[in-house]
Amino acid sequence: MKKTLLAIMLLSSTAIFAQIGRMNNEKNQPANHAPSQVQESFQKQHPDARDARWSQTNHEWRANYRDNNRHNVDVYYDRDGVRKDVHRALDQMDVPRNIKSRINNRYGARGNYRVARIERDNEQPIYQIKIPTHGRFRTVYMDEQGKNRQYNDRH
Repeated sequence: MKKTLLAIMLLSSTAIFAQIGRMNNEKNQPANHAPSQVQESFQKQHPDARDARWSQTNHEWRANYRDNNRHNVDVYYDRDGVRKDVHRALDQMDVPRNIKSRINNRYGARGNYRVARIERDNEQPIYQIKIPTHGRFRTVYMDEQGKNRQYNDRH
């Protein structure tokens, strides 16, 4: 009986230490080196990306790079390499007309704002607009027609 109890305790402690070791490995993963399955997904989906910088937050990985048009791009993945969203900064001339009109009329921005297009698989794109007000940024989200939308940030 004592041997059985001792064996159970030993197996339990081994399993606990293995779990702690796995969690520590995730935490200690270098911030600039995503797991191979994440990097492989990124390379397949963004073959022209060069010099991506990686960071990790809450078990999700973010690759940041500049595209061929020199736009800032953030791509988010879960730890299994499944892409969650792509955030692509836009120049003013690339912002849909309905959004420009709505921002300027409703928020009085007069062209003083930043826009990123957020793309998710199987969903319509949404636009993140950052409008400076009193030294801070107010963030609103719109669809292509300029209608305000909710955005469920998964990060």
